[in-house]
Amino acid sequence: MSPNTTHSMSHTGSGTRRRRARGGFSLLELMLVLAIIGILMAVAAFNVLGMGAKGKVTATQSTLNTIKSALDSYILQYSSAPNQLNVLIQTKFLSNKKLQDGWGTNLNYEPRPGDVDRPYLLTSSGPDMQVGTPDDIDVWLINAPETPANP
Repeated sequence: MSPNTTHSMSHTGSGTRRRRARGGFSLLELMLVLAIIGILMAVAAFNVLGMGAKGKVTATQSTLNTIKSALDSYILQYSSAPNQLNVLIQTKFLSNKKLQDGWGTNLNYEPRPGDVDRPYLLTSSGPDMQVGTPDDIDVWLINAPETPANP
């Protein structure tokens, strides 16, 4: 074996060792990647939670509209609103047995026999689950056109 060959082999062996040692990630690089992933997860969680609240409002509005249609059909057939919402299920005007809003609270219903424009009151107490607060959802106001603000 010539001296050049030995020198060449030892040089090649040490170069291979350096490449192997440099092949992994440093602790700093891993921590940076984990921090970025954590930030992205926090942003995603915030966006999902915000959509959950909007989804509950939309689901409640849909439930109120469905019950309103059933009440209107009932009134057409019997000429008056039922005393309670369960009557709609018993008479098969409504097949859904869930008479609750998106927050799991029972809907507020009250027949109003003398009122021609609004023969019943049908509302959800909204996210705060308190009746009579500004976040209540009224079936008569869901599809009402927005009135422009006075300039």
